[in-house]
Amino acid sequence: MRASSRRTGGRRRMLGGGAALGALVLAALTLSPQPGQGLDGGFDSAALAREETQDPVNAAIVVDVSGSLAAKDVERERDAAERIVVGEMSNLSRMTVLGFASADNDRQSPVDEVCPATTLSGVAREKLSDCIGKLKSREQDEGNGTDFPSAIRQAVDRLGEGEANVPRVLFLLTDGLLDVEDSPIYGDPKDREANGKRELAEALAEAKAAKVQIWPLGFGKADGAKLKEMAAGAFQGSCANLPQAKPQARTVPDAEAVGDALQAAFAGARCLVSDKPVKGTPPTDVQLRISPLATLASIVVSKGDPKVTVTYIDPLGKKIEPGKHRDGSTFTLAGEGKNVEALRVTDPRPGKWTVHLDAPEGHRDKLASVGVQWRGSLRSSISMKPTAPRPGESPVVELQLQTRDHQSITNREDLDRLRVSATLSGDGFNPVPISLADDGDGEDRKARDGIFSGTVKVPGTANGALKAVGVLGAVGLTADHRPFPTRIGGVNEPVRADIKVSDTTVHPGEGARFTLKAENHTTTRRTLSLNVVDTAPGDLTLSRRDFALDPGESITEYGTLRVGKKTEGRTLAGKIRVVDSAADAEVLEETLVTIKVVPLPSVSERLWRDYWWAIVPGAILLACLIAYLIWSWRARKMRADPSGLVLRLLVPHGGGHREGSSLIVSTGGVVPYRFEVVDEESDDPRLEPRPSSGGYYLRRGPRGGLLRMPGRAEETVRIGGSVMLPGSTVQLRIEPGARRGAVGGGALRRLVRLLDGSGRRGQGGASGQQQRPGATSGSAYPSSSGGVGASSGSSSHPDL
Repeated sequence: MRASSRRTGGRRRMLGGGAALGALVLAALTLSPQPGQGLDGGFDSAALAREETQDPVNAAIVVDVSGSLAAKDVERERDAAERIVVGEMSNLSRMTVLGFASADNDRQSPVDEVCPATTLSGVAREKLSDCIGKLKSREQDEGNGTDFPSAIRQAVDRLGEGEANVPRVLFLLTDGLLDVEDSPIYGDPKDREANGKRELAEALAEAKAAKVQIWPLGFGKADGAKLKEMAAGAFQGSCANLPQAKPQARTVPDAEAVGDALQAAFAGARCLVSDKPVKGTPPTDVQLRISPLATLASIVVSKGDPKVTVTYIDPLGKKIEPGKHRDGSTFTLAGEGKNVEALRVTDPRPGKWTVHLDAPEGHRDKLASVGVQWRGSLRSSISMKPTAPRPGESPVVELQLQTRDHQSITNREDLDRLRVSATLSGDGFNPVPISLADDGDGEDRKARDGIFSGTVKVPGTANGALKAVGVLGAVGLTADHRPFPTRIGGVNEPVRADIKVSDTTVHPGEGARFTLKAENHTTTRRTLSLNVVDTAPGDLTLSRRDFALDPGESITEYGTLRVGKKTEGRTLAGKIRVVDSAADAEVLEETLVTIKVVPLPSVSERLWRDYWWAIVPGAILLACLIAYLIWSWRARKMRADPSGLVLRLLVPHGGGHREGSSLIVSTGGVVPYRFEVVDEESDDPRLEPRPSSGGYYLRRGPRGGLLRMPGRAEETVRIGGSVMLPGSTVQLRIEPGARRGAVGGGALRRLVRLLDGSGRRGQGGASGQQQRPGATSGSAYPSSSGGVGASSGSSSHPDL
């Protein structure tokens, strides 16, 4: 213990020198451009990308391996540690993995250095992943307590060996409480508990002096309150001044949730955005979203089984090939073939990514977890109206945040991550905070359009220069702080200008109309120049840029803000600036613009848009014509339908003819009607309906029935008339039968039969019905001589 105190004193002296060096570095950073900011205050995306990929951390993962942990609990701890090692974004980061329990005799050590401190090159990640697999719970005779002070001190020593200006973070995983009752190094048995608590407080103080954050993670019987004391007792510096980035303790009910919890804690410590992991059992597809704000992302897959294979597919449906470059992105895979693997992507394509999990038979029972952690950067553009406010006036300040490719941020999920404000500073007053919102209330033009607005009252003591600067407070996101420099305005400005943009949704190559109003109250001719700033080259251009103003003149001019031809599907952001070229390019007006570029409509959509007034009546006329043609066709078909007619055979008999077989025609809508004469050469020929094979065809014509017999052309037979069958002395007569077209049709005929009580059957069927010789059919009736006579064809009922 005394040796430990001596080491602590030495470390403190080293840290004192490190703090002085850190102060010099901080001063140098304050005087130099910030990450992502060029020498002119502009946005340098290349510098920011370099800074992101080289932003290292010095981390120690300290894992409880006391005998109280079951094998599956240690397996979950190993999985959690692998997620951190494999998923870390910077190859310059340094990782140490320690296992700890207690030393219950002189031959035991409370801490096992499972993985010595290693810088995360590609090969080193694979080696660390292998050595993490050596973590195992201790047996009863290997030291079975929980010695927090020794574990923290060992981790602080190892973290102190790294660079002084690199953040130092200790992640502590445990399932229990401080337990050193069997550890001789803590003195007499009766004093060990008190000594352990005192040593823990001293170890936390040493961690605080060494600027080591502690993020405890407890499960099982761990005491959440004690873990919070550990987090609060160590160093409280963080990567951002946000609550989620401050060291904090987490507790989960069991070891199953340790991996997700540690990954979330690591994201908080690294100022990364981390969404809740998605789980699934292979084979399956897991979808996750990468925000357009992201400039560096890591997709971490805890497979549950090393035999699980992973395929990564970007939002365009293209399979990712690690080690390749595509569309400005680079892809690096770590942990392939291990239990945990991660794909790191620089400048990832935003949208829905698909992670396909597969596994051979026998390896599909483990639940896999897929998560994404990322960090992003934003551009900013700020304006103030009026541009040069007077003391006591309340100008409107607008701040627009853009993605790295100058697109406006309009997605609800992305906007909810942002906390935006601004400050107003200047001569004659202390800085004033400005509250900004994108809720559509007050001075904000439209809710969730990516432009945050607010008002600020210029102090009455302001007497010179003014400057408004936007401030972003969001974990995992950095923004260039673009200032808006201006000055106190006079009562009557000599030259004034106002510009507005009307349309905000256009097609590629088209544009939105802008209106410029300006006044010149001077005695000299002025030229106003318009420029588009804070946008990518070629995305937004102006059709007119220079406007002349004679002395005393007021103008209202129009122009077009055009979008590039290759901007389809993007929401472009920028700012139109109006300057007075005759007054040292004094800024008269600035306005933020957001232009949504939608795809060109199809030919049919353009026709409808331009000629709907002609298409609608034309469609109505066409529909009427089609309806008339259908009605005409159906009417012709109905007129040709011979249903209701009666066919009767006249058979030679005693120098004359007698009535033979008859058939009531019922086509069922199939025209012409087909039938056949059976046993034509016998004394008793018959008529039979043959819908598919009959040799006789019958339909109605304008002067009667149109009949076609075998071997003959179609001929007209008047109703009531007869015709000789081919090669025979038998005649076929066509009788009128029931009239067609009576109101109600068949339904009315059935009703009449019911009313007159006849209810007779056997007078027709679906395809016509044959009548025996001598029986009545339709208009047939018995003759006085006992034969069969026929009426003129009318039905027995006058209406039928």
